[in-house]
Amino acid sequence: MAASTRVTRPSERPFQLLDLSEAATDYATTAGVGDGVLHAYCPHTSCGLAITELEDGLHQDMERVLEQLAPVAGPWSHDDMTRRHQNIEPDERRNGWSHVRALLATQASVCVPIEAGQVGLGRWQRLFLVELDGPRTARTVVLQAWGRPVARPRD
Repeated sequence: MAASTRVTRPSERPFQLLDLSEAATDYATTAGVGDGVLHAYCPHTSCGLAITELEDGLHQDMERVLEQLAPVAGPWSHDDMTRRHQNIEPDERRNGWSHVRALLATQASVCVPIEAGQVGLGRWQRLFLVELDGPRTARTVVLQAWGRPVARPRD
């Protein structure tokens, strides 16, 4: 069996980790998969997914390291509209750093096991949408659950 849904969240800051763990766990339960896989996919290129701890200091460290590796003020070819010729929108954001940060620090998709109807994240692990170019009114993550259905007791 397989099922799919979309989860949409707004972001409020340029860099923000949005915890999707509860939504993923709730979805895996309602999808009815007993043993299988929960797949999360982010269809954006200036944010992505990460599995890490819910710990403020770690999130601050991540933001600091990303600023060192891909500074907002850096010279980004992506933002130079005299040189860029692909994928251009009329109200294009200058956000080269966020695309590079997404490549460095996140993934477009992650898979987590579902065991006995429960998402198999580790003790401290949480599933995050990592916003790198906020604020945004809506960021979407596709959740899919597939595997063996939950065993139903026989009457």
